[in-house]
Amino acid sequence: MRRHLVLVLITLLIPLVFPGIVVFADENHGADYSVHPILPDNQREGRSFFDLRVEPGTKQTLQIQINNFSDQEQTYFINVNTAQTNGNIVIDYGQNELPEESIVQQPICALVDYPKEAVIPGNKAGVVTLEVQAPDTSFDGILLGGIQVKKDFSAEKEESNQPFFSEYAYVVGLMMSANDKEVVPDLKLNEVRSEVITNNAGVVAVLENPQPINIRGVTVEATVHSKGREEPIMTRKIENGGIAPESVFAMPIYHGEAGNTKPLESGDYQLLVEAQDETGQKWLLTKDFTITKEQANSVNHEVFTVENNTNSLLYIIIGALAAVLLVGGFYVYRRGKKFRRR
Repeated sequence: MRRHLVLVLITLLIPLVFPGIVVFADENHGADYSVHPILPDNQREGRSFFDLRVEPGTKQTLQIQINNFSDQEQTYFINVNTAQTNGNIVIDYGQNELPEESIVQQPICALVDYPKEAVIPGNKAGVVTLEVQAPDTSFDGILLGGIQVKKDFSAEKEESNQPFFSEYAYVVGLMMSANDKEVVPDLKLNEVRSEVITNNAGVVAVLENPQPINIRGVTVEATVHSKGREEPIMTRKIENGGIAPESVFAMPIYHGEAGNTKPLESGDYQLLVEAQDETGQKWLLTKDFTITKEQANSVNHEVFTVENNTNSLLYIIIGALAAVLLVGGFYVYRRGKKFRRR
């Protein structure tokens, strides 16, 4: 089975609210399509993505332009996604579904009606229309998400003989607000648990921003100590991150280096999380937790079972060879004994 490497190149057209994103806007970057917003009259000044000031209960039409630079007719898939935060402390606009633990009061994906796909002839541009319904009641802060457009790469995948196949999508930022009331972000530490993290041993810190405003330029440093000891046994630091409004996310903390982690040990621990955003607001969060023998064994068995299986296989091979040599030696001995009798 061929493996496909999916590379998502996200265009958000704004470095301030959507930090850390590389913009690919036209054919000069090697892409065979691009996406641009057609900004409406209620667009807030100085923004090149959809930043809408809305009145409660109102409807409006938004449009995006998709440019097909190829010679062939192309199909493009469209999704409106609510902003979430991933484990690397990056705001993620590419997830089509909200997680079960989502705390978003008014997900922006539920406020937009749109076609799921668009077909555009070769060397042509097409306009896609989206209908936006503002919440019925006024709200503070922002509703944040993105309009994702991705070409149908299925035919190119089938024709490709390469073991890896790159795909890319564009996301145009979509933000709605109803007033200028200041909302102060917050950060909470909800839970710590041992976990297998992409075949690595460690723990995850479940963090939450309960406020309807994003946290920008945030540095988060997490350390895990054995209870009563100062020397940390696990550490992780992320700088210049971003946290979506009303989002819950799990930050992995590896027991050692990612890709070369060490087995977990049962015991009592404390997690310390220090965070600071670009405005200087700080958070200091702590939580005591316990890793039981059962939990440690469960993680260790899954992460390090390959090594154990390899050793078991080696022992089986050595045992089989020893048995063959023993049987063969006994056979040669018996044949030699019969020969001497003759």
